[in-house]
Amino acid sequence: MKPKGGPWILARRVHRITERFDGDTQRVRGQLILDLGALQELCSDNAVNTHPKKWKEKQSWARLAAYISQVINSVAHEYDVNKIKEILVTLEEKVYRLEQLQRRDKKSGKKGRKTPKSS
Repeated sequence: MKPKGGPWILARRVHRITERFDGDTQRVRGQLILDLGALQELCSDNAVNTHPKKWKEKQSWARLAAYISQVINSVAHEYDVNKIKEILVTLEEKVYRLEQLQRRDKKSGKKGRKTPKSS
């Protein structure tokens, strides 16, 4: 099954979320958490639905989903707006790195590492 969205789509959404966040109200914080939850679900789906031979890509999606969960937790407990902005910028950078990895693999024609065998 083909993934539902590439990292470039995710990067665009993270960037939009980051720009929209102003940190002034609980409503904005709540909406930010909901938006990040949707992104986390997208990453989790991509980790599960990525072709089985693309082990490294599965790992990248799973790590990004886990990091987004950490970001959600931080946003829920952090009251410093600048700290939240820093966390969102770091998330944006992680998404950008995943995008670059996938573009490089696509250009080089790499299929990804095969799934490790169970012992």
